[in-house]
Amino acid sequence: TEDGLSSTDAEQRLARYGPNKLPETVKNPILEFLKFLWNPLSWCMEVAAIISIILIDYIDFILIIVLLLLNAAIGYREEAAAGDAIAALAASLAPQAKVLRDGAIKTIEASQLVPGDIVLVRLGDVVAADIKLICAEDHEPLQIDQAALTGESLPVKRFGGQCAFSGSTVKQGESLAVVYGTGANTFFGKAASLIGETDSDGHLQIVMSRIGAICIITITVWVIIELAVQFGHYGHECTLGEEGSCPTLSNMLVIIVGGIPIAMPTVLSVTLAMGAYKLASKGAIVTRLTAIEELAGMDMLCSDKTGTLTLNQLSVDKSNLESGDDFTPDDILLYGALGAKIENEEPIDLCCHDAYGEKKDTLWNEYKCTKYVPFNPSDKRTIATIEEVATGKTFRASKGAPQVILQMAHNYEQIKDKFEGRILEYASRGYRALGVGYSDGKDSDKWEFVGLIPIFDPPRHDTKDTIAKCLELGIGVKMITGDQLPIGIETARQLGMGTNMYTTEVFKDEHSGLVDGTMTLSELVENADGFAEVFPEHKYDIVKRLQERGHITGMTGDGVNDAPALKKGDIGIAVSDATDAARAAADIVLTEAGLGVIIDAIIGARKIFQRMKSYAKYTVAMTFRICFTFGLLTVLYDWYFPTILIVLLAIFNDGAMISLSKDRVTPSRNPDAWFLQSIFINGLVYGLYLTLSSWALFYIASHTDFFEGGSALNMQSLQYTVSDVYCEFQKGLAVGSDNYNQCVAEVTWERQSRLRALMYAQVSISGMALIFVTRTSKFSWLDRPGVMPMAAFIFSQIVSSLVAGFG
Repeated sequence: TEDGLSSTDAEQRLARYGPNKLPETVKNPILEFLKFLWNPLSWCMEVAAIISIILIDYIDFILIIVLLLLNAAIGYREEAAAGDAIAALAASLAPQAKVLRDGAIKTIEASQLVPGDIVLVRLGDVVAADIKLICAEDHEPLQIDQAALTGESLPVKRFGGQCAFSGSTVKQGESLAVVYGTGANTFFGKAASLIGETDSDGHLQIVMSRIGAICIITITVWVIIELAVQFGHYGHECTLGEEGSCPTLSNMLVIIVGGIPIAMPTVLSVTLAMGAYKLASKGAIVTRLTAIEELAGMDMLCSDKTGTLTLNQLSVDKSNLESGDDFTPDDILLYGALGAKIENEEPIDLCCHDAYGEKKDTLWNEYKCTKYVPFNPSDKRTIATIEEVATGKTFRASKGAPQVILQMAHNYEQIKDKFEGRILEYASRGYRALGVGYSDGKDSDKWEFVGLIPIFDPPRHDTKDTIAKCLELGIGVKMITGDQLPIGIETARQLGMGTNMYTTEVFKDEHSGLVDGTMTLSELVENADGFAEVFPEHKYDIVKRLQERGHITGMTGDGVNDAPALKKGDIGIAVSDATDAARAAADIVLTEAGLGVIIDAIIGARKIFQRMKSYAKYTVAMTFRICFTFGLLTVLYDWYFPTILIVLLAIFNDGAMISLSKDRVTPSRNPDAWFLQSIFINGLVYGLYLTLSSWALFYIASHTDFFEGGSALNMQSLQYTVSDVYCEFQKGLAVGSDNYNQCVAEVTWERQSRLRALMYAQVSISGMALIFVTRTSKFSWLDRPGVMPMAAFIFSQIVSSLVAGFG
């Protein structure tokens, strides 16, 4: 009605349709934290903690619990919930709106708008809901900037009966409009729902889960073997609740604590955090640490055009100006600037004014505009009556649709073929053409055609070089834009990208099975160089299909329309001037203008990946080594190794692994991949080799006289299996006497203690030295490590040696 909705009607509709805001999901932070304690890797650590407390082993219990909680805390912090992006989308909605209710214009909270409300929108307003304009058809159209929604580089004109989307901005005009969509039912809301539906699990979590699974399987097998042999073959018994009363469970704890990669989340997270700090110094803020690993493996980069590859600033391509008879390119720029009215801040007027160069600042000191006829949809032109200050000469300058200005020319028939052909060429190359006309005097009907102005959105200064370097690094680049196809193709041509681009019409053909009868839609998406005229759901779908084809896919963008795809991509990258919604959805936010920092980020990520891969190889090998070494010694010799030494091993060796974040590495020239099968095979080989070395040392020390006096090392005997012989023959004690029994017990304990110290030193030093092998594909002595890993190795092994010698 003319009076708008009544307050009662508005309340009823608000109850029916809900508030005009995006749905909010409130998560319980405690439950979210506890979620990270419920996974196979954590279960093993929890079992180890339970066994420790049963065995009254408080030190091990405390350490395991601390590591468990640290792991959960890191995971909780790294949880990249879709709610952050949704909150940013909600924040960018207009907070207030002018609405016609009860016969009067009122200012209300935008969240209170309902379908059927009549609202007033004008210059500078952010549209608060999806609306349909209800002004007369001959009313001056509204200029709506919806670049952040659709990717269109130019504001669009909206006449009576046409729609404007929530989140867009009114650049010119004023009109009443009726609300037809609010909250999640708006174009804006659909973009938010796509973000909410994305899966936030990172690729690194999957890799860590697989590594953890192999470690758990290995541990489980050896725990079963140990329990069966010690209880079945050796006839062990346990008295729970007393310290040291169950060596079988203590030996099992050695396998669990030593075999489980307890420090893996911490070491990898610290490596990522140190790398993220360095990337930040280069202008790339990492909001999700695990995105660094995915960036290193990225082999496909999808990019929005407007505002990302380009500046989202209209410019005149002065090299392609087409002047009429008796006019020069400078004349085109002059009369084009005189025909512009910059007070309205209309983008095309500002573009024509700025194109006049350095003289634009003094232009209106030399000329005076006495009359101005603005653009209207019927005439499709502006006409400015100009007076030259110095001479008093009066003339008119006009600019507008090129066909309209051309037809105004007195010699139209003679020049139309030349300029119409040029106009078509501009259109095919994605330029928006403007015609410029000149008429002497203020009433003359004789118009001269001054020329054509090609307007375009220029690429960023470093975009072409960035794309070329991406290709050198083995990364394919696709343009995904909401702009028209010719504009996308011309931009791609200027940037050296492929021009095999499609519109979203191909998505409508999917139901037929094959697109153009040659390939599936997913195959076409993989092979195409880009897509134009896309909406947010298309960008999301393109990224999803590339991921399904096995590509680790990155997405760059700046607008709300990019947010769903930024969230869906393995790596979302928001450029420096991106909207809040794009920044919240992205994993990496650039803080410097241009895309060149992406190359720095990729190279930096690949260095970080090499460090993480080195540790992954090391930790898999150490799991095999610990499980096989102490499993075999327990099964074959019924030998006991104290858990505290394994805990110290984890502290010194895994703690020193943090230094890998400062290691010297060479980035790969191609996208990185884990190749887990190779890691597991190499880990098994390294682990078995080290197991063999440990067994050989144990056997030689405990079953031969190699270390006894007069031998190579001139040490006391470590043969704890012949303590009775020592007490009987060397001490001369009677077999079975109390002194004899005490001697056997003490000598056995003393020799086993020294043997445990020797084995601890060997496992610690040889184990950590393995990192110098896993960190390089060359011979380890040919690839110098960083200063920090070397210093950490020396320090930790000095401490370990002191523990072995004096502990």
